[in-house]
Amino acid sequence: MVRFECDPGYTLNGSRQIQCRDEGTWDPPVPVCIQALPCPPPPVIVKGKHNAKPLAAFPSGTYVNYSCEPDYALSGEASIYCTTSGTWSHPSPLCEATCLGPEVENGRTNGVQPAYRPRDIVVFECDPGYTLSGSPKTQCQDDGRWDPPVPVCERMLQCPSPPAIANGKPSGRDLAVFSSGMSVNYICEPGYSLTGQASIYCMASGTWSPPPPRCEEGKCESRLTHNAKPLAAFPSGTYVNYSCEPGYALRGDASIYCTTSGTWSLPSPLCEEIRCAFPEVQGGKKAVMGNTYPFGTYVTLECDNGYVLEGSSLIQCQHDFTWDPPVPVCSPSISLLVVSGITGGVLLLLLVISIMWKIISKQNYVYELFFGSTV
Repeated sequence: MVRFECDPGYTLNGSRQIQCRDEGTWDPPVPVCIQALPCPPPPVIVKGKHNAKPLAAFPSGTYVNYSCEPDYALSGEASIYCTTSGTWSHPSPLCEATCLGPEVENGRTNGVQPAYRPRDIVVFECDPGYTLSGSPKTQCQDDGRWDPPVPVCERMLQCPSPPAIANGKPSGRDLAVFSSGMSVNYICEPGYSLTGQASIYCMASGTWSPPPPRCEEGKCESRLTHNAKPLAAFPSGTYVNYSCEPGYALRGDASIYCTTSGTWSLPSPLCEEIRCAFPEVQGGKKAVMGNTYPFGTYVTLECDNGYVLEGSSLIQCQHDFTWDPPVPVCSPSISLLVVSGITGGVLLLLLVISIMWKIISKQNYVYELFFGSTV
C-alpha cells in the first residue's frame, strides 16, 4: 500500500493510496500532482467586509470570512474558500438591512428577537383590556422599516347600559358597564314585532353598534276571499272568522289570527259553489237536464214504463253536496219481469232448435259422403 501527497501549490488528481497487484501493476493507477490555480481576490460586499489580506492572488485552499456592519445581517455563506480550479467555493454573501424588534406597549408579538431580516413578518396581540389600533401584522422591508407601521395597543372603552326601547327590552345580565365585544339581544312585548337587528355589540370606542331595534305593533293586511265576509279587525293577536254566502261552502280554516310578525297564521279559506252531482238512474228520467245542480235546486225524477219508483220523486241539493231525500231508484215492475221472462224463454228455445238443426244437417252430410244418396 502506497500513499501520495502533493507539494504546496499542487493538488492531487487521482487516488491518495494505491496497491501493487500480483501481475505487477498499481491499482488504482498512480495519481498526478497538478499545479493548483490561484483565485482572484474575494469579492467586496456593500455594508460588509472580509478578513483576507490584500493579495493579488489566493492559493487553493485559502478560506475567507465575511462580516456585516452594525444593523445589517449576513445573507449567504459567511465563509468561502479557493478551489483548485481557481474559483471561490460559493458566491459572496450579502449584507441586508435589519429591522429592530418592534416593541408594543400593553401588547406582545409572536416572537421575541433583537432584529429581523427583510420579509420577516411579525404578528401583534394586545393585553386584556386593550384593543389594537392599526394592522395586526407588519413586515420587515429591505430598507430596515416595518410596513405597515407598528400598531398601538389602546385601552378599551366600556359601553354604558344598552339603550331602552319602547314596548321591548334587552335580555341578559343587568350590568352597569359592558366590555368591548359583549353583545345584547332585544325582545318585544306580546303583540309587537322586532324591526332592525335583534343583537347589538359593544365596540372598542365605547359605543353600541348597530343602532337598537324598534318594537312595532304587528298589523296584518286585510284578506278578502271570493264570496267571503271578514267579521273582525286585524291588529296583532286578533282572530278573524270567515263565512260564505248561501250556495257556497267554506274550504279551509274558518278562523285565522294575526301574528306578532304581521302575518296571518294560516292561508285564507275559499268559498266554493255548492253543486250536487246527480247519478245516472237506470229506467228513470229527470225533469231538469244536467249532471250537477246548485244548492237548493229541486229535481223531479220519473220512471219509464215498466219501472216502479222506489223513494221520493222530489229531492233537493243540500249544503253538504248531498241530496235530501236520497236519490230514488227505478225498479222493473212484475209485468215487465214476466214479459222479459217469456221473451227470454222463447229466445232460448229458438237457440236450442237452431243448434239441433245444425247437428242433424252435419250428420246427413257425413252419411251421404260415405254411403251415397239416401234416395
